[in-house]
Amino acid sequence: MKKQKERLMEIRLETIKGVGDKLIRYFRRAGIWSTYDLLLHVPKGYEDFTITSLERAQDNTTITVLATVKTPLENQRLRRVERQQFQAEVMGKTVDVVIFNRAYLVKQLKPGDDIIIKGVYHLYRKQLVAATIKMAGKVPAIKPVYGIEGVYDQTVSKIVKTILDEQQVTIHETIPVEFLKAYQMPDRTRAFVMIHLPERFDDIRQARRRFKYEEAFYLQLKLQTGLAAQPARPPKPYDLAVVKQIITGLPYELTDDQKQAVNDLFRDFKNGQAGFRLIQGDVGSGKTMVAALGALACVTAGEQVAFMAPTELLAIQHARFFHAQFPLLRTALLTRKTKDKPLVKTHIRQQQYDLVIGTHAMIEQDVVFNRLGLVIIDEQHKFGVNTRDELVKKAWAKDVIYLTATPIPRTLAMIAFGESNVSIIHEKPKNRQPIKTHYLTRNQIEPLYQAIQETLVQKQHVYLVVPAITSLERGDNIDTVYQDIKDRFDAPLFVLHGQLKEDEKETRMKAFVDTPGSILLATTMIEVGIDVPTATLIAIYGAEHFGLSQLHQLRGRVGRSHLPSRCFLIATQEDVERLELLVKTNDGFVLSEYDLMARGPGDFLGLEQSGHFRFRFLDLISDQPVLMEAQKNVRDLLAQPAFKKNPDYRYLHRHMKSIIRM
Repeated sequence: MKKQKERLMEIRLETIKGVGDKLIRYFRRAGIWSTYDLLLHVPKGYEDFTITSLERAQDNTTITVLATVKTPLENQRLRRVERQQFQAEVMGKTVDVVIFNRAYLVKQLKPGDDIIIKGVYHLYRKQLVAATIKMAGKVPAIKPVYGIEGVYDQTVSKIVKTILDEQQVTIHETIPVEFLKAYQMPDRTRAFVMIHLPERFDDIRQARRRFKYEEAFYLQLKLQTGLAAQPARPPKPYDLAVVKQIITGLPYELTDDQKQAVNDLFRDFKNGQAGFRLIQGDVGSGKTMVAALGALACVTAGEQVAFMAPTELLAIQHARFFHAQFPLLRTALLTRKTKDKPLVKTHIRQQQYDLVIGTHAMIEQDVVFNRLGLVIIDEQHKFGVNTRDELVKKAWAKDVIYLTATPIPRTLAMIAFGESNVSIIHEKPKNRQPIKTHYLTRNQIEPLYQAIQETLVQKQHVYLVVPAITSLERGDNIDTVYQDIKDRFDAPLFVLHGQLKEDEKETRMKAFVDTPGSILLATTMIEVGIDVPTATLIAIYGAEHFGLSQLHQLRGRVGRSHLPSRCFLIATQEDVERLELLVKTNDGFVLSEYDLMARGPGDFLGLEQSGHFRFRFLDLISDQPVLMEAQKNVRDLLAQPAFKKNPDYRYLHRHMKSIIRM
């Protein structure tokens, strides 16, 4: 065994007594390489062998009793089943015991043996149908279940006990003692004992509570140290008069929520520290305009702005928006298909462009900005962590705006970005009408055909969305829907999907927009950002394949002007309860809450895909109170003047270094 100094996570399982090559192979298949890995592989469940009083046992209930074998076991064959039966004495009473397919017990158990029996008790027959029979003294009252293939649970428990009893191994505490006391949580060593070798079920509850808090605490350290590490910079000297003049000249008045979000941005710009802000708003709420006004402010301060979109189609649309709304802004489009790309990159480097809109192409090494002061990332959850970080690194001051139309519950958003770094836009522009949503099954589709005809007569645009280009399910693929619509309507019909080349996508999309009374049949690639004010009807085939939030995003492709709009959800399977929510509400935040509960939070924080955060205990939905407490505790801790030099936090500081490097 190595010296006491060695950290637990560095000790390999081969050094533990009783762990041979065969066990090592099974452990490695389960991803367990070290003693630390094994301790983190907590039981997935527990078997209760707590002794039950026979006098209190009710009929047809599962009980565990301490018994003594009274008669030799008899083995009976009943067709394909073997039954072993005998009599046992339990608390002075004789009970008939029956167990199935355990022929080995006939030789193993003898009269006078003390055993533990777990099974269903039939009170009136005085019979116990056993599921498990073990020798007394060899089974803990609470037996951990690990589920490691090829390794008995009892073997795992024995190895864990050896690890925890071994005095040469030290588990360092990283949670400040004041928080342990405040929340009455066990220290780290005790928590590992309680979760692996529990004496009571309350031990398991207390241990899990501690480890949930620990994960929440580490998460907040990562998020808040990152926020605190934002570089210092002078306040941005933006020209407020110019920005106000631009706002006054807009063809419509900003909503109150938009005004508040703009004020939030300008307050960030006045700070002496680079910041980041999440602007989230429902589809069609005007997030892009808010970001645009922030970009204009930075340009008046002599800075450049990078605006990254998840698709070329959306980047092109954003470029058109800026050219139309702000023609004096020197705007460049940078995608993989950009012509004269070397010249565009030269002009970016020479700051001949104020705003650069693009896709992943902007993170290429030879894309160099002269004075990049603001990065705007649209639909930030659609980019990998590394992609976002590479673009942010190009900024000299790292001011970042994240935009998302996928609503994140406010509590989770504040946990991820900090209470003062989240702007929410609920309101829609005043001229917008609520979208009327209808739910149809495949055999009730006639109302959709009638609605399409009405829309085409009015020379408005129609979207038809399918879940895939090809599908085994009839009616859910482009070919089938194309033929059906082509046979029914004498209208221009355009097709858009991910397998087309980018220039072909752009050509077809432009042709659709420029053709009144036309239909666009597409996959979900139109989910984000596509803005056609005269599109007033969308039908989504195979709606049961999508989450509510995604359906809501697709629905948001219509209702983008004063014109009344409709959405039809067509399901090939019964999905009434869930889809009725879309019929009842246009509020994306309500739908997002439901989606989170039903489907889980995914990776909205962008941490799991980086490979560093895998929550074993913490649930981002149900454990929000724990997350909020950890957020407050970490904020208070980092605010302590002597925090960095306090020797009581030495192991926490060591752990923080690994967190910050993530």
